[in-house]
Parts: sequence; structure tokens; C-alpha cells
Amino acid sequence: METYVLNKPITFNGETITEINLDLENLSVNDLEKAEKDARKQLQKKEYMAVPEMNKKYQAQVAAIASGLPIAAIRSLGAKDYTQVCLEVQNFLLDGDSQDPDEESETKTPASGKTSTSTPRTTTNQPPTSTVSETQ
Repeated sequence: METYVLNKPITFNGETITEINLDLENLSVNDLEKAEKDARKQLQKKEYMAVPEMNKKYQAQVAAIASGLPIAAIRSLGAKDYTQVCLEVQNFLLDGDSQDPDEESETKTPASGKTSTSTPRTTTNQPPTSTVSETQ
């Protein structure tokens, strides 16, 4: 379970919320389908949601389900907190892992301090060569 500490606490239904616990790992297919259905209801006439996982309305719905908070609480977050919570959901849905952006990256810098770069391998489409010995 990921705990997101709000930069700007909110008061919702008389309760001060300082952090949001996102239980993304325990989401079910039914949860995701419900979130998509609810997000599609919020779309304006000319809005289109091709990839729900990239849509903030969908991400907010998933965050509401994963946190157990009403969608109105998620939508009352400050801009920075709302964006970060939605990004946490997006990262989980697309990468399968909700990782804290402050955690160390898996890419390590060599001891030399220089980052190695690899040159992409180029292949050419040449016909295979064969050696055929003809015996007469």
C-alpha cells in the first residue's frame, strides 16, 4: 500500500486529510471497470478517452476506489497533490509498479562517474551468402 503525504492537507466532511493510502495492489477488474464507467460519465460532449489509464478523470476514480475515499475528496485535492496521486495511479496501471519518484533508479552510474551509452546495432538486409561446390 502506497501512502501519499499531501503537500496541502484538505478538510473533507469535517475531517482533515493529511495523507492518502492507495491500496493499488488489491484492485480488481471490477474496480477498474467501475472506475472507467464513472470516468466516462464525467466526460464532456467533445471529450474522448481513448486510453483510460492516461486520463486524469479515470485515474482519479481509481485513486478514490483504491483509497476508500469519495471521488469528491480526491477532486478537492490541491493541483500538485491531485496530479501526483493521478501519476501514482498511472504509473501503477501502466508499469505494474507504483514507485516513489524519490526512490533510487534501477539505472546505476558506473564507478568512473560516466554514464555508458550503447550504440544501436544496425542490421543490413543482405542476402545470405553460400558456398556451393559443383562437381561435374
